[in-house]
Amino acid sequence: MPGPMSEDARQLVNGLPPGRLVGPCRDPHPVVWMSDGPVAHAADWWKRLYARRLESGLYPILLEYPDDSFEPAGGGHGADIDAASYLRSRWTDDSWPSFQEWPGLARPAVTSTDVDACAGEVASAVARDGRARCLALVQVSRGADAPAAVGWSGMSNHMTARELSAVLRSWEDRFGLRIVGFGHGSLYVSVAGRPADVQQAQVLAAEHYLACPDVFFMDPDLDWSTYHEDLMTRGDWWFWWD
Repeated sequence: MPGPMSEDARQLVNGLPPGRLVGPCRDPHPVVWMSDGPVAHAADWWKRLYARRLESGLYPILLEYPDDSFEPAGGGHGADIDAASYLRSRWTDDSWPSFQEWPGLARPAVTSTDVDACAGEVASAVARDGRARCLALVQVSRGADAPAAVGWSGMSNHMTARELSAVLRSWEDRFGLRIVGFGHGSLYVSVAGRPADVQQAQVLAAEHYLACPDVFFMDPDLDWSTYHEDLMTRGDWWFWWD
């Protein structure tokens, strides 16, 4: 459960660009701060705030729009949902071409790059490309909990925010995932660990499909047959729900 804003967090918020607190609406809902609009040097802000997240208790998120409708929510933020059980419940016989039955979860990455450095690189790319330049801070102990904590609704046509946070927690643990930014229906994350072999990359691709099938049908540049190969080299993942 989030506690009251610490003095470190209060001083940090006071030194931010123009913005406002949109939570907590009541205890035990988390503190959520949002900038009033796009922030100059947004990626630099994100990196500084990310570096201070443990002392402040506030995790930074880049936002595409300054008016995203957040509804801060109390509770376990998906900690009580088992990601493997949830993804297994979404499985059907034709879920993913490489497997005739549920393959389980992909094994954790054996090797990885620096988690924090990878997150910073993706934040720079997201801001540079104009995908997200507004800024938010969320009172969570780990970034994967942010969608559930703020009541993000970008994936609501497919899953709940708590279910998404549960899946993101699992990817955090296995692949060094870090949330970087939100659009209305887009999620930008960094990933420091890569699947170690083709089979595990295919299993991970199936997980992506179960969590976010829309992108596989709506992105004309995405090739189902080679998507798993991209997962073996990329340091960022992008999800989009209709």
